[in-house]
Amino acid sequence: MKHFWTRKKPAGPDEEYLLDEFIDNNKDVTTANAKAILADSSDIIYQEHYINGDRNFPVTVVYVDGMIDVKLVSDNILKPLTQEKDLGKVKVFDDLIELIEHGTVYHASRKIQTSLGDVLSDILNGSVALIFDKEKRAVTFDAKGFEKRNITEPTTENAIKGPKDAFVEVLRVNTSLVRRRIRTPYLRIRETIVGRQSRTPVAVVYIENLTNENIVREVIDRLDKIDEDAVAAAGFIEEYIVDKRSSPFPQVLSTERADKFCANIVEGRVGILIDGMPVAYIVPASITLFFQTPDDYAYHYIISSVDRLLRYFSTFIALFLPAFYVAVTTFHQEMIPTVLAITIIRSKIEVPFPTVTSIIGMLIAFEMLLEAGIRLPRAIGQAVSIIGALVVGQAAVQAKLISPVAVIIIAVTGIAGFIIPNQDLNNGIRLLRMILVLCASIAGLYGLSLAFIMLVYHLSTIETFGVPYLSPFAPSEVKQIAYDTLIRMPLPFMKKRPQTLKIINKKRR
Repeated sequence: MKHFWTRKKPAGPDEEYLLDEFIDNNKDVTTANAKAILADSSDIIYQEHYINGDRNFPVTVVYVDGMIDVKLVSDNILKPLTQEKDLGKVKVFDDLIELIEHGTVYHASRKIQTSLGDVLSDILNGSVALIFDKEKRAVTFDAKGFEKRNITEPTTENAIKGPKDAFVEVLRVNTSLVRRRIRTPYLRIRETIVGRQSRTPVAVVYIENLTNENIVREVIDRLDKIDEDAVAAAGFIEEYIVDKRSSPFPQVLSTERADKFCANIVEGRVGILIDGMPVAYIVPASITLFFQTPDDYAYHYIISSVDRLLRYFSTFIALFLPAFYVAVTTFHQEMIPTVLAITIIRSKIEVPFPTVTSIIGMLIAFEMLLEAGIRLPRAIGQAVSIIGALVVGQAAVQAKLISPVAVIIIAVTGIAGFIIPNQDLNNGIRLLRMILVLCASIAGLYGLSLAFIMLVYHLSTIETFGVPYLSPFAPSEVKQIAYDTLIRMPLPFMKKRPQTLKIINKKRR
């Protein structure tokens, strides 16, 4: 680390106020310089000690209160400094630092630092620094001991027949979960820092003799180009690394399940872990990944294939059913069977609003109920859903404000959307079905067909890190489609990894 960040005022009145200009890190490693940068923060602790009680060998212990294990520091660092007899025999600081470096102060992780920026970075990341002012050097010990959430079951991705551990907010815990599942010595975890103020560690995970190196370099380059104050949410990473920001479709796969993350790493993809986020990213992500779940490979291949076909079918229902209903009932009544047409007409006789108005109003009400259920506390959110679905919906039908058929259409659409296993994909579909309803209300099935063609064209123009978004459908990979896309063949038949990833080792077994 050659620089550290500080504030700097503009030179002239017409220049922008640059909050984060950095200055060369040319200051000595001393307690005074550390205090000058860290200022008078109450959680920064400075303690002066004498090595083995000798006043000729002072050392300043610096750490952040609340981020270290106090007992570990007391027993493994401070106690040897004051009681170890070998330290009392030294005559110069060089010998003293050498003894500490080689284990007289017994700690597994220690570093000799000669850069003030490195010392400050270690302190702010949960290390204890021993600063020797006369030598202008410091020894830092990794002594993290802050409170963290325990590893629990995933909350947004249910694991029915699989591991129950999910990622947490601590990067090192997450990397350990990956290491426990992928024990190959070729697993690489490369870290970079994102955020000028937050200085958030971000880890790029891949297998060296398997993954396409071009994808790895591109991921790291895009992360290094992120210019933000802080990584306050996962979107601060996602929006900077996607290829097409204007698309409502997700272009990176997010997951909180460690088994799903590791399965994709072994497949030849690149993973991204963010310190402070219990969510991991996987790239490149084609559209087929958003229809797959780890449980697909835990059940019999016939059951998994039927479930996967159901997801694709449900996606089309959630996307096109409201628009198709509006188009048929408004412009193409001749397509409706006579008995069904009579039923629809009777249900709409006393309804004062046209079909498109009812459908759009119901879709908006559905979105409001979903948002209310998410934002409110769990118990209240369930009550809101019951009130909205039963009380308000039934009252609206009885008051002849909405047709019962329109309520059924929206209910089927909502249920079909819930079958989609990925929430990001579901959000994009919920937005697009509103647009399709508007197109169908303007030109019927012709408008709906034109919108569908534009949708396919849009999807075919998306690439994620050089991989077509519609792969393996476009370009066509017949074997891949047959083996692990629309359906899942038995595992012994799935011998090759996806060709579009252009990985080094193409054979699974």
